Amino acid sequence: MSGPGELVIERRLLGPIEEVFLWWTDPDRLSAWMSPIGTAEAEVDLRVGGELRIVMRGGDTMIEHRGRYIEIVHPTRLVFTWESPFTGTEPSLVIVELKPASADETVLRLIHTALPEAVAESHRGGWGAMLERLALGLLGRKGSTGRTEEAADAS
Repeated sequence: MSGPGELVIERRLLGPIEEVFLWWTDPDRLSAWMSPIGTAEAEVDLRVGGELRIVMRGGDTMIEHRGRYIEIVHPTRLVFTWESPFTGTEPSLVIVELKPASADETVLRLIHTALPEAVAESHRGGWGAMLERLALGLLGRKGSTGRTEEAADAS
């Protein structure tokens, strides 16, 4: 269940857990999907205390996001701070949990917390669009025509 300033999104993705984890941690793969529209550039220092930098570009807009990895449990969990011009003066927190659903499917649970209440819904939309791009990227890696499903939001 999510509260004020928090969102929870669950998705079933076509791809083994190791591959999905790689799409969250490899800068080239992150750059392929980590923007709701347009393009992204990603820099990753994948270690506890290491930095994450995402620059989203769409039209004439450029938004820089920064974070620091707090927890890395390969291949099931990532926890990192998230700072952008839209997340207030204090960092918000993103938790990514991955569980295998089968040999070729992974359940992703994303929790974004400590958001200013006024921007939580817009972040839900942004994460939803990005996770759709992630799902399409995973499909493209195989040339498959598999499916993705958005599970019930815990809102």
